[in-house]
Amino acid sequence: MDYKLTRHRTDKISDAKVVAELKRVAEFYNFKKFTYHEFNKVSETCKGTTVLRIFGSWDKALEAIGQNLKERKTERTQIPTENFFREMDRIWTKLGHRPSKSEWEASSPQYSYSGIFKRFSGWTNACFQFVEWKMGKKVLDEKQEVAQKFSVEIKSQKFSTKRDIPLKLRLKVLQRDNFCCAFCGKSPATDHGTVLHIDHIKPYSKGGETELDNLQTLCQKCNWGKSNDE
Repeated sequence: MDYKLTRHRTDKISDAKVVAELKRVAEFYNFKKFTYHEFNKVSETCKGTTVLRIFGSWDKALEAIGQNLKERKTERTQIPTENFFREMDRIWTKLGHRPSKSEWEASSPQYSYSGIFKRFSGWTNACFQFVEWKMGKKVLDEKQEVAQKFSVEIKSQKFSTKRDIPLKLRLKVLQRDNFCCAFCGKSPATDHGTVLHIDHIKPYSKGGETELDNLQTLCQKCNWGKSNDE
């Protein structure tokens, strides 16, 4: 008699049955990709260890199903934008000025700096949208409020820049001026009812260009109170 150490397993499951079980589980999950642990939760004829032993990796096992399984999106609860702004309001008011990265992180915030940075595609963008939220309106530039303020255009004069101030440039001006009026220092974040404008220092009608060095942040009261002769 020939004695062997190896034993013949009578309970060994065939590759075909494993594939059949994979297909059954795929149908259970509406043909969306499922994990090793999710397979074990609903499998009936074999476990994930058997699947890995046969196919070597979980991705190869899913490929053996013969169908393009749909990607499963991770459902995340979207935090309301207003929640971010209320926390920004709390910290900004406490500091009395726009918080820097280090100041934000030192203020025990409910939301991380990196989370807000990612949510708004930048810290300055987050601050800009917060200021508009506090004002209840958009930050105006001189062209937007020209109908409300006396201004004379000299059409014959040539300019190298347009009067309309691009959003990117408005952001730079606000960031440089720390989201405060250059005259009185008021900010929508700390002074209720304050509305900010982006103003040409040398009036556009008198040859002033739409450039960073010729722009300033003014509150509505200060902007409407100054004249083109200043």
